[in-house]
Amino acid sequence: KAADAQLNAAYRQFTSKLSPEETAQLKATQLAWIKFRNANCEFVADQYKGGSMRPMIAAMCLADVTNARMSELKAQMKEREDP
Repeated sequence: KAADAQLNAAYRQFTSKLSPEETAQLKATQLAWIKFRNANCEFVADQYKGGSMRPMIAAMCLADVTNARMSELKAQMKEREDP
C-alpha cells in the first residue's frame, strides 16, 4: 500500500506536467503496466502455491516492482525537465 501511494503521487505529479494527449497515453501505459505487474507477481508467488510464504512473496514482488515503476516515472519526469 505504501509503494502504491508513492507511485500514485509520482503519477499525479507527472500527469500535471503533461498535455492532455500525453496524459491519455501515460494512463493507457499505466493501466497496461498494472496488469503486467499483477500477473507477473502472481506468477512469481505461485512458485510457493499452497505454502505459507506465498502471500509474503506476492507482497514483496508487488512492492519491489511498484517502487521500480515509481523510479522510472520520476526519471522520465526529470528527463522532461532537464532536456
